[in-house]
Amino acid sequence: MQTICPYCHSSRVTSNTDIDSPFTIFEQLFTPTALSSLGVSICRYYKINSAIGVVVGTALASAISLAKDKLQQPPLLILVSKPRYTCNTCSKNFTI
Repeated sequence: MQTICPYCHSSRVTSNTDIDSPFTIFEQLFTPTALSSLGVSICRYYKINSAIGVVVGTALASAISLAKDKLQQPPLLILVSKPRYTCNTCSKNFTI
């Protein structure tokens, strides 16, 4: 069954079921590899053993990953909610 816009009666409608993640830029900047190499660079600058920087960077990346996974779980109300649509003709959002 094709969805039709209730405002302009157009059939050019797209579904908005994707839940956008607020962590996309955060995930790209703070990868475990990037944090480990940052820890090594900081340790070299302060003339501390580089292995300490690797351990601290990896631990920090693991903690961020765990916190991100816990915060990204969608609440049950979003899963039960009605699907949202956007009309490509009149650019209005609606639910059925």
